[in-house]
Amino acid sequence: MNKWTLELTSEPIIGNAGLAAVGELMRISDIDSACIKRESTNHQVAEKDILRCLGGLIAIGKVGFDHVRQFKDNAFFATALGLGRVPSEATLRQRFESMSLDRRVHDALPGCSLRMLRKLDFKPRIIDVPGFVGTRVDTDSTILDNSNTKKEGVATGYAPVGSFLDGGLVVGAKLCPGNHHPLHDGALAYHEAVRLGLRKLVKHARLLWVDDVALMTARQEAKDAFITRHNLRKESPEVLIALARQEGKPHSPRPGKTVYIGSTIRERKGIGPVRLVYEVTERTSKKGQALLLPEHKVFSGWTNLVKVSDADILRLYRDRGTCEQYFAEIKSELDLERLPSGKFSVNELYFGLGALVTNMLRVMGEALLDTGIIGLKKATRRRLRTIMQGMMYLCGRLVSHARSTVLKVVSNGGFGEAFVGMYRRLATA
Repeated sequence: MNKWTLELTSEPIIGNAGLAAVGELMRISDIDSACIKRESTNHQVAEKDILRCLGGLIAIGKVGFDHVRQFKDNAFFATALGLGRVPSEATLRQRFESMSLDRRVHDALPGCSLRMLRKLDFKPRIIDVPGFVGTRVDTDSTILDNSNTKKEGVATGYAPVGSFLDGGLVVGAKLCPGNHHPLHDGALAYHEAVRLGLRKLVKHARLLWVDDVALMTARQEAKDAFITRHNLRKESPEVLIALARQEGKPHSPRPGKTVYIGSTIRERKGIGPVRLVYEVTERTSKKGQALLLPEHKVFSGWTNLVKVSDADILRLYRDRGTCEQYFAEIKSELDLERLPSGKFSVNELYFGLGALVTNMLRVMGEALLDTGIIGLKKATRRRLRTIMQGMMYLCGRLVSHARSTVLKVVSNGGFGEAFVGMYRRLATA
């Protein structure tokens, strides 16, 4: 068996050619405007270079200020991201901590995402069911496991809230301390800011919010559609079971199982009459064994959609499970589960920057859906892992000739062709 002979080389071989596209997306999003008022001639490294550098690191799954060391003398990293100078680890950490104390930077990052999507003429996906046509927005919270740490505000883990369009684009993201309620101080302002931003992207389509029951009043006042889960802890399930048996439409998918679906109108304080859709599953046998007493499983949800069928309301709400996958991809594939600082403001800004980078990767994923070069199965979206492995980690080689520099990218089963085509479109945007 032949053995390899290993040698070191100084040839400019690139292992993360996808950063070239990230640099173009940063230009399109005008990320520099987020910190333009903080620029100072006294700094050797510009403020914009701090944001661009960290954004590039997040895009290739490197979370932490120390990862910048391996790119200190990397000319491609600096050129691809448009950096005047690659900062040292200490400079990157100290300057980003200083930047995190400026609320103007926090508030500017969501606008960068919207600006990028508008310049690329991105069209949000439209859901079309009998009785409703509009844009769906899922809002949910999750837990970032930062156990065994003494980070500021961590409690049992940070509790970020995120708002996603169908397909995984982030239209709102906010890091919250682990002990905060979904309607803590500033939560309503966050949701209103998300709605105003969406209206710049989706001007005329009706919005369908699938989120927390505590936001029903705000959605009703804004004249938006909503579907939210009914809290059965405040009501006896037997009430809905009896209602389902009397008024629900039964169907039996198999012997021993009957499903009742229906809806009723109830009065809600501060809102008025609201439609309550329910589904009651009754089992009289399980695994071939008859039960002495039937088992019941109850699900119910509130909505102000009056022309949509009960079955469609239940299906639309259950699609909410995809929102949990969006969070899972951000936590695992971008490695944003454990944020890098002990200071809450730093982690908050870092998470906001991660949301912007997520949208950049989603834009690259849309390019993969539109191309027929890659032999992947049909899908409505590509996971962040697929985008990173297929495009961000593309190998290439820098070739300088006749006063020009060319990045030669490997094909990699069609990913290279898709990447080159997308980059050319971005360069002219």
